[in-house]
Amino acid sequence: MIVNCTHLGYNLRSPMDPETNSVVRCLQAFLSSADVAPLRGLLIQTADWQGIEAKAAFHGVAPIVAKVFLQNAHDLAPEDVRQRSRNRLTLLAQKNILWLEVWQRLLQTFDEAAIPVISFKGPALALTAYGNLGLREFHDLDLLIHPRNVARAKDKLLAAGYALWSPVIGDSAESLLLSKNRQLRFTHPVRGACVDLHWGLLHEMFSFQLDVEQTFNSARWERYEEAEFLSLSPEYLLLYLCAHGTKSCWSNLSELCDVAAHIHSQSEIDWIGCIHLAKANGCELVLRHALLLCERVLRIDLPEMVKQHCRQDGKAIVLANVAESFLCMKGEIRPGYMRALKYYLDFAKTYRERIKLIFVRVFVPGEPDWQDVQLPRRLFGFYYVIRPLRFLQEHKSKLMR
Repeated sequence: MIVNCTHLGYNLRSPMDPETNSVVRCLQAFLSSADVAPLRGLLIQTADWQGIEAKAAFHGVAPIVAKVFLQNAHDLAPEDVRQRSRNRLTLLAQKNILWLEVWQRLLQTFDEAAIPVISFKGPALALTAYGNLGLREFHDLDLLIHPRNVARAKDKLLAAGYALWSPVIGDSAESLLLSKNRQLRFTHPVRGACVDLHWGLLHEMFSFQLDVEQTFNSARWERYEEAEFLSLSPEYLLLYLCAHGTKSCWSNLSELCDVAAHIHSQSEIDWIGCIHLAKANGCELVLRHALLLCERVLRIDLPEMVKQHCRQDGKAIVLANVAESFLCMKGEIRPGYMRALKYYLDFAKTYRERIKLIFVRVFVPGEPDWQDVQLPRRLFGFYYVIRPLRFLQEHKSKLMR
């Protein structure tokens, strides 16, 4: 698979390595009931099963690849690979059941306090998009609340034994809402659980946003066996998953697989309504290039109207090429600051949006800064000095990657 992109100042030509290509074929087989002969033909020729497993783990799709190995290639995979696949699925299912219990306990806590909560990603996405709690890896719980409820929700989490991990400059409701990333992280010292409490779905620096009030107005209840939770509407969830992958520069295949699995599981997506929502929220280019990427890499079947809507946008095609090149990067290398920044800037529509994006990326501290340099609350202001220094330090090693 080759990416060739020469527009908008990009010059990319990125081959996909054999192990990543095998992982992609496994994801295609998982998402479609089409003929698996091409996948089997590819696996017959492989001599590096461990390399495929390692690449699947890096991309966060190891359980899906394990399932495909056992279902579609059990007679081809060596016995040790089959055993590792079975063990991986069993252990992940057990782990995610524990997460399910933590999640349901938190939802009950917020329900008793009359705090509306939308669950997204984590176990909620595993159930709605994959229909199986044991097929999606996650390491935290993501909960969306109204900004006006942040202080109360924080108090409930603290009372439940969680500790506030994100640095804040004060305990007032206004201080809690200063994070440009619109979230606070809480950890439980005994259970090891991590909860990200959101009052916005995306960082303020991005020109594409999703209105929280509208997401609550359109949210719907989902029920899977004993789990009942409020979820984003299919259209808003699709926009969020596309925006989340864009924000992360499509750092791994799991983000793209989430988009594809959601589309595959939702026959009732209102595509015309989704396109209108994308336009109203500044996400139209985000949606178009993500769907093109999904169609190209994972062969997801889209309605003809949607295909034409995406393919008529030349810039979306170029940015889909760029996003694909991110997925093709060798080893664990990720796009450097300048490459990621250029990618983000191509979604900005005005000079003001571009200046804001550059300023935030260079000068405003975020979670990586807080995690690597932990300061007491009284020294919080020094993060604004540390951030540009860290930016310059990172410039030396990876800025121009």
